[in-house]
Amino acid sequence: MNNPISHVLQQLHDAVNRGDQNALSQCYASDAKVVATPMSSSTQNQTTDEHATQRDCVNALLKFQKKFMPEHFVTTGDERVIQAGDVALVIAKLYLVPKATPNALPCEGKRAVYVLQKDASGEWRCIIDNFFGTDLLDFA
Repeated sequence: MNNPISHVLQQLHDAVNRGDQNALSQCYASDAKVVATPMSSSTQNQTTDEHATQRDCVNALLKFQKKFMPEHFVTTGDERVIQAGDVALVIAKLYLVPKATPNALPCEGKRAVYVLQKDASGEWRCIIDNFFGTDLLDFA
């Protein structure tokens, strides 16, 4: 994991697994958007409030973790990073592993989509976190 973008995603997943709000905040830009619920036909074509703050995004992600995967850890599988200057698109396989048996084979896979951007200090931060990946289209 020599890629700094992959490193940020690993830190993000580790922070989610620990429920560490401060560490999670460090992974996101101040104007980040997190897709915490899938769209439905009765909602707008936006996944988060346009005025949401970084803290709102972190809170939404931790609520999602507690509601939908309280007994699981997130682990990362294969990923592809497509970088253009200071922006990177990442498509990654995520797996849920039961906390009770952390060495077990992953039980459910998702293909998540992330967009990261290098900030003024040269650090990569997540600006869009879409756990649902292309499955989001199934809810449109």
